[in-house]
Amino acid sequence: MNNFYTLIYLNREIKEKICGGFFRFAISPHKDVLHIYVEKNGETSRLIFSANSRETVLFHDFYRPPKKRNVIDFFSMLEDKEITEMQLADKDRLVTIHFENGDHLQFKLFSGHPNVFVIRDNEIIDAFKNPEEVKGQAPLEPHAPEFKEEVSPRRNAKNQMTEINPLLPRNLLPYIIEEHEVDEMEPENVKTFTNELTEALIEDPHPRVLKTGDFCLWSKQWLNISSEKECDTVNDCVAFAYKNAVHLRRLHNKKEDVLEFLERSKAQKESLVQQLQQADKSLVRSEKYEKYGHLLMAHAHEEINEGTTELTVEDFYEDNEAITIPLKEEKDIAGNAEYYYEKAKDAKKSYQNARQRLPKVKQELEQVNQLLEQIENIDRLYDLEDWIKQHKKVLKEFGFGGDEEKQAKSPFRKYKEGKFEIWIGKNAKSNDQLTSHAHKEDIWLHARGVGGSHVVIRMGNRKDYPPKQVILKAASYAAYFSKARGMKSAPVMYTKRKYVRKPKGAAPGAVVVEREQVQMVPPMKPEQ
Repeated sequence: MNNFYTLIYLNREIKEKICGGFFRFAISPHKDVLHIYVEKNGETSRLIFSANSRETVLFHDFYRPPKKRNVIDFFSMLEDKEITEMQLADKDRLVTIHFENGDHLQFKLFSGHPNVFVIRDNEIIDAFKNPEEVKGQAPLEPHAPEFKEEVSPRRNAKNQMTEINPLLPRNLLPYIIEEHEVDEMEPENVKTFTNELTEALIEDPHPRVLKTGDFCLWSKQWLNISSEKECDTVNDCVAFAYKNAVHLRRLHNKKEDVLEFLERSKAQKESLVQQLQQADKSLVRSEKYEKYGHLLMAHAHEEINEGTTELTVEDFYEDNEAITIPLKEEKDIAGNAEYYYEKAKDAKKSYQNARQRLPKVKQELEQVNQLLEQIENIDRLYDLEDWIKQHKKVLKEFGFGGDEEKQAKSPFRKYKEGKFEIWIGKNAKSNDQLTSHAHKEDIWLHARGVGGSHVVIRMGNRKDYPPKQVILKAASYAAYFSKARGMKSAPVMYTKRKYVRKPKGAAPGAVVVEREQVQMVPPMKPEQ
């Protein structure tokens, strides 16, 4: 989101808002998000930085009271220090805020690991993410990319354009190339076109957020995609694009949870309807078993040898044709007749129950289909939250969600990672409960070679493994809730629950594990 050309304008606009102001405090209200509160001329505002590699961004925002609970404070050494300057590195996405005492805040807005560093005497003394790994290192130096004078004729249009200017916003180039048919241009024309495109970014910016959700500085003359929002400042559009992206991500995650649950409920109810519709088979079995009982009772006075497993008699229901009836070895003929009468009774009862249940299950299936149709059309988070509240009762009846009080009293810690639930044991007894409660296809994890919590990734009806990032996250939790917590990196083993067994008489929490894999991860405390 913070392309280099975007940062040129952001740096100018933010500098005007914060220079001469004072750093008051910094907190992290959400994972990978840093809010820096700045006071200037009696008014407080915020700098918002996202270290999420998919939503890396820096922008200025209005004041909002900080959360008072479950937040972490950062950079106390900068509190009440005056901001004297803000600079963007030459042709690199490094932004530096200078303070009166000579300290700096350096924002790294690129790569898969964005971060913020506190610099003192040309040395990193603190960081937003993983401070222990970078303390004592030198600050980052800007590295300008190579700008070529000529393009390689054999390369595709996108590569040719980024040879001329590697700082172009690459997420928008496919649209530009298609609209202007750049892939049909001669190399010399690609060079001319790219230079004109770059000049438009510098001399004629039109900050807007496209319907695609992308931030853009080009006017419709250059990129004819409809705008979701047009702004007077780059900062306002970047803020809108970021908040919109976060909104969509939260909407997607929450919607996916409900959709997955409803799809699973639909499959279960469709299967149940199919089973119940075959209830006539139970009635056929009932009639067969009852006939066996009657035929056997007609011969109840006869003696049979011990261990006899079948008896052939005349079937007076079918013109006295011979019929062979399986017998229970330990019962006489009368006892076997009673056995078949009971089976006939159970089969008939099963048939009657199925006929009674079928209308209700069909109604529930129709209800699930209606809910699926409704939620598919929801595209705003607050609408989704209202919808969930409105349908809370029926969703709960189907098994979605849980009582908050029961969650609090749960013997396990429970966290969400996308569509997956991660359960963590609290002690040895809890570990035993967790492992015995887990489904055989759930993923079981434990820090290797040290004491710690059992961890389970709940798999629902899925029989495969979850995405690697889910395993890594659960493994980092297993490392955190173990005696390896203080290590920089710890080995964590994982396998299917069906390959974990508890030996008879073993101590609480002790298990035998087979077919395990091992992953090295840094211990990480789960986010609430």
